[in-house]
Amino acid sequence: MSPNTGTLVTYSGIHYLTRLASSRPSQVSLLSTDERALICLKPVPAASKMAAEVLQNEPHCFIASSSIDRPFKLLVQKETFLIDAESMSRISPIFNVMCFGKDFEKMDLSREIVDEKSNDIDCFLRAVHDTSMINSSNFALVLRLSNKYQVDPVIEACQNFIIRQHLDVLRADEILTMLIAAFEHHCKKEVVQKLIKRLASEGNSVFTKLKISRYLPAQVYGSVISTSMNLNQVKEHEQMNGHVLKMERSKIRWRQSVCDECKSVAECANCEECKKTVCRNHVSKLKCSNDYGAKIAADLKKKIVDFEWQD
Repeated sequence: MSPNTGTLVTYSGIHYLTRLASSRPSQVSLLSTDERALICLKPVPAASKMAAEVLQNEPHCFIASSSIDRPFKLLVQKETFLIDAESMSRISPIFNVMCFGKDFEKMDLSREIVDEKSNDIDCFLRAVHDTSMINSSNFALVLRLSNKYQVDPVIEACQNFIIRQHLDVLRADEILTMLIAAFEHHCKKEVVQKLIKRLASEGNSVFTKLKISRYLPAQVYGSVISTSMNLNQVKEHEQMNGHVLKMERSKIRWRQSVCDECKSVAECANCEECKKTVCRNHVSKLKCSNDYGAKIAADLKKKIVDFEWQD
């Protein structure tokens, strides 16, 4: 291997290709001996994903495998994160200013972040590297930092996570946290609506336990309550078999009466369309002669979630 390309070395049991720093001595001279070693180490082979590649066994090193010409240090609390300034600047205007702004001194290859925790920045940078790591636990954090630093690809990935995710497997408190974050950061309407519908399916007892009236904005809280009522109505109309049975407090009003079909005394309900009094058994067996009830059920299913952005 020629001296211009570097030599193959072993570090922490992994083979790396080192690059000579003679082309940019001023940049490397700013860093300590250990940091120079991390920056010059390049896995062979490595696949680049988005803006940052996480070097194995180096939890705070986010250097793009395609280029290490401009390593950049982020100082967060007592931790140091190494990122590729060129790659990050392409996906984030904030990082572009941070790394290449007019007030940036050419010899200064570091910035301190004083308003974030090191664990949060670590999670965010790993999501930039691999968006498949976004989950219900870190969704709110990654979405917040992606909006703060205007990293559109990761914002889109967060929204796609909700769209693709089967939300029924998640806990109600996880849904609440993600809904608050999605509304706060103005996610797509379909994302917010899907979260509202999932939370609304929990019912009043869970609403009280989670104290959603305290944590949700008024618009979202109102939408969750109305959606919950709509879901209950849909459930009741699905049991009517096309009838339009009289209801009381969003429930079918069953009363002891004589069924018009079997002529026996049982729990019956009155249909406002066919004008019959039918028992539970005949409601499920006999469809209403009028299709109005079926249309009501179909319309309810189309408009279960009542939410629009109020810009």
